[in-house]
Amino acid sequence: MKNLLTISALLFSTSGAIAQNDTLLFENFDLDPTPSYALFNNGTDTTWVNFDADALPDGNGRPQEWFWVEGAFSSVDSIENSLWSSSWLANFLPGNRNWLITPPIYISDANAVLSWEAAPRQTPRYVDGYTVMVSTTDNFEASFTDTLFQAAQYLSGSGNDWAGYTFSPGFVHGLDGTYIEYDGDSGAYIGVLRPFSASLAAYSGQTIYITFLHDADDDNLVAIDNILVTGTLTGLNENANTIGLSVYPNPAKDKIELNYSLKSTGPVSYNVYDSKGAQVMSLNRGIQIAGQQKLAIDVSKLSAGAYTIQLNADGTTVNSRFVKE
Repeated sequence: MKNLLTISALLFSTSGAIAQNDTLLFENFDLDPTPSYALFNNGTDTTWVNFDADALPDGNGRPQEWFWVEGAFSSVDSIENSLWSSSWLANFLPGNRNWLITPPIYISDANAVLSWEAAPRQTPRYVDGYTVMVSTTDNFEASFTDTLFQAAQYLSGSGNDWAGYTFSPGFVHGLDGTYIEYDGDSGAYIGVLRPFSASLAAYSGQTIYITFLHDADDDNLVAIDNILVTGTLTGLNENANTIGLSVYPNPAKDKIELNYSLKSTGPVSYNVYDSKGAQVMSLNRGIQIAGQQKLAIDVSKLSAGAYTIQLNADGTTVNSRFVKE
């Protein structure tokens, strides 16, 4: 039986609510990452998995799994790109189950937080629900036994009076009158990306997988964006957060980009180590000025696997992890 954590204790706006911790995982979908995602889960995947478990055709010819949408789409994301999933299946069949599963993430302490943004295509009629769950063992569907968040889906009702609608249990997007836009042409409210977050403190000392399961039946579309896990990277000293090292994209195919901030002008270098601790890359960047810096690194010649990148700057050594596909 799933352990449904108390939603009211977990959800809050990401604006000013999340401590400035290390980035453990980040995906903003600015570029289409889906070609690198695994289409089936084998239990121990180290990359993202995009799994269409129902194998039922879409009623409008859209992809059956989560799919990338560029630019504005139904007023949900007018600036950035995002990932979408459809529950409107051929012949209005129920049973939609689309799994978006993160790589494994090690949670070292109680500081870890998951944040994301999501929106349905429309609400209240045909509002799409979804479930955010955690597995502490592997990434098979049955192993996701802890529910962090439940978004409700439409069950019945019509018209503009929300009181006349019924929904499944969970958070109803737009019920409070926020993060929606009225579409006069269709007479429906269009969802706008809304920030959510959930504490991962309960998983301190464990390696976890997180899934975003689109499990709405015969509704329409749901969008997700800016999936972020922050926490404490093991091996960092107390000054690590003054640099704020992040790695993108992760997993990576050919290149990664380091983003970091220097509090003073000085020498910068980095080393890359494989999972066995062997140094596989090294570069001295010379002197860099104080402030925000970016560094692109070619990792195309590295073998597939997990790596640690060590940045040396400001008299501080900072580590971050990435996966090479």
